Amino acid sequence: MTRVVDIHSHLWAEDWLPERFWDAFVDIAVRENEKKGNSVDPERIRESYLPTYWDPTGNKLLERMDEADIDHQVVFGVDFGLALGEPDTPIQEVNRLMAEFRDDHSDRISTFATIDPRRPDAAKHIETALGEWKMDGLKLHPTAGFYHHDKETYRLLEVAQRHDVPVLTDTGPVFAPLYSKYSHPTNLDEVLSDFPDLPIIAAHMSFEWWRDLLAVARSKVNAQLHIDISGWQERCKERPDEFATAVRQLMDAVGGDRMHFGTDDPAFDPVHPKEEWLENIRGLTTREKAPRFENEEIEHLLGKNTDHLLGLDG
Repeated sequence: MTRVVDIHSHLWAEDWLPERFWDAFVDIAVRENEKKGNSVDPERIRESYLPTYWDPTGNKLLERMDEADIDHQVVFGVDFGLALGEPDTPIQEVNRLMAEFRDDHSDRISTFATIDPRRPDAAKHIETALGEWKMDGLKLHPTAGFYHHDKETYRLLEVAQRHDVPVLTDTGPVFAPLYSKYSHPTNLDEVLSDFPDLPIIAAHMSFEWWRDLLAVARSKVNAQLHIDISGWQERCKERPDEFATAVRQLMDAVGGDRMHFGTDDPAFDPVHPKEEWLENIRGLTTREKAPRFENEEIEHLLGKNTDHLLGLDG
C-alpha cells in the first residue's frame, strides 16, 4: 500500500494554548451545530468535548496513526500567546516536549519548531530548536498578527535556511479572534523572491483564497513553493469538484513533486475521520470527469513528496 505521510498535524494540551483559543473553539462548535438546526450546551462542549482533543503525551496521535494506516506524521505546537493571552506552558517548553516526543518515536514522527517571531530572542530559540534539538523544520502562524515579510520573521527564515530545513506556514482565512489578512497567500511574494532556495510550504491550499495562491504559484516557478492540502476535509465532501480543481491546478503550477498530504488534526478527525479523508483523496484517481489524476500523482501527494522533502526516503 502507498506510504502515507501527514505533513501537518498538532499536539494539543489544555495549558499549551490560550483560554481565548478554547473559547473560540467552543463558539465555533456551537455555531456549526446551530446552522444545522441542532442545539448544544456550550458548557457540555467545554467540559466533555474539549478534553478529547488534549494529547500532551502523543499517545492518542500514535493510536490514530495505527488505525488510519498513517506511516509518518509531522507535528508541531501553536504560539498564539501574544495575540490571545499567554497559556500556562510557554511555547519554548512546548517545542522542547515536541522534540522529546520525536526522539522517542523517530521512526514515525518528525516535528517542526514554532514561535511568534515578535518574541524576544525568538531567533535564538529557533537556533536551539533546529540546532541542539535537531527539529525538522519551522512552522509559522502569521494569523497571530505578523507578516511573512516582517523583519522579525525574516530572522527566523534565515535560521531555517542556515539549517537547511523547510518552513510550513498557514495560509488562508481563519476564525476570530485571529487575523486573516496576515495569512493571505500574496504575503508570500516577497519571501519567495528573497529566499528562492528555501522550501516554503503554503498550508491549507489557502482555503477560499486558493486561486490567489495559484497566481503566486504560477508567477514564482523559480522558487521553492510547496503546498499542503490539510483542512479541506469538509470542503472535499461538500464541494468535490472545487477540491479536485484546486488540487489539479495547484499541482500543475508547482509540480506534482511539491504537493503534500496533511490533516491539521486533531481539529478535524472527530467529525471527518482520517480514514474518510484518505479515501476521498485516493478517490481522485477514479473521477469520471475532469479534472483527473494519475495513481502516481496521488502516491506522491500522499507520502513520497514529504518523504523526499524531509529526507525520509534515504
